[in-house]
Amino acid sequence: MASLKNQFRDLGHGPLRNAVLLGIVSIPFTIGINWVFVFDGVQVLPLFIACVASGYLSRSQRVNGMQAGIVTGISGGIPILFWQSGVAVSAWWGNPILVDVVGDSWLMNASSAGAGVLTAGILTVVLIVVGVIGGLLGQWMDDRFSSKQSANRETERA
Repeated sequence: MASLKNQFRDLGHGPLRNAVLLGIVSIPFTIGINWVFVFDGVQVLPLFIACVASGYLSRSQRVNGMQAGIVTGISGGIPILFWQSGVAVSAWWGNPILVDVVGDSWLMNASSAGAGVLTAGILTVVLIVVGVIGGLLGQWMDDRFSSKQSANRETERA
């Protein structure tokens, strides 16, 4: 239990604070793009960019880029989880095929709720994958560019 408490403390005040903040900052952009440009499906480009930035900045916080990307992906993807879970529940609720199979009963309600929970679970895995890829890409960019910058500084000093 103490370990879980320390993990949550690290999210708010520790080295993963930037990852959480980048995820929160990406939320309005993710909502805006999905509201204006994408009518069917979900666009996670702003969230992916935030995950890359989180992975890039992770070295200064002494955090693994993959871990920072996962935290950013989950914290910035919360609206996607809720929205798509609600869409799944509303799509299953009152579906004519489902009504023909189970009737208009409690089983239809349970299957609709189950579809929402299943959608949330699948999207959580997708957001973790987006965070891992973005965090590792950002960490790779940091390794690549910071090593070139430090090499350039060393040659300028000589």
